Amino acid sequence: MRRPAPPRSCTPATAAVQTRGLPARGPAEPRRGAARRLAARLREDEGAAVAEFPMVAVLIVMIALLVIQAALIVHTRNTLVDAAVQGAHHAALAGSTPQDGAQRAQQLVDERFGRGLEAEATAVQEDDGTIRVQVDATLPLVGLIGPAGALSVEGRAVDEEAW
Repeated sequence: MRRPAPPRSCTPATAAVQTRGLPARGPAEPRRGAARRLAARLREDEGAAVAEFPMVAVLIVMIALLVIQAALIVHTRNTLVDAAVQGAHHAALAGSTPQDGAQRAQQLVDERFGRGLEAEATAVQEDDGTIRVQVDATLPLVGLIGPAGALSVEGRAVDEEAW
């Protein structure tokens, strides 16, 4: 079985030289060799890790910081919701006023966050006997510093005296 002959690359400049029986070395040959060497070097992976590591490391650090920021916001929100609910439950006790519930919620926020978190608790008794304690706070959107965003949560409880 015969094998097919390998294809020959032939340009018009080298064809004229090859037909005269001279070796095929024209002005285009050195450029083609340099282009092949450049293409071979570009295909190599040598030194790629040095360039890839900083790009990947920046992405991993950014994702980690975003996860930490999301956890901080969710923790702050959950803590404020708990303070509002505890304040509403305190205000719903017999002998307590809605202002007692607002003070209790404010006290819990101050104990858990200190004065670093600007929060204000208000309480209202609705017509159906439900006491609603609302906590409005501004929390930092970038770590523990940076621009602030508003967050408003509320807790409700049924007043014992309304039953």
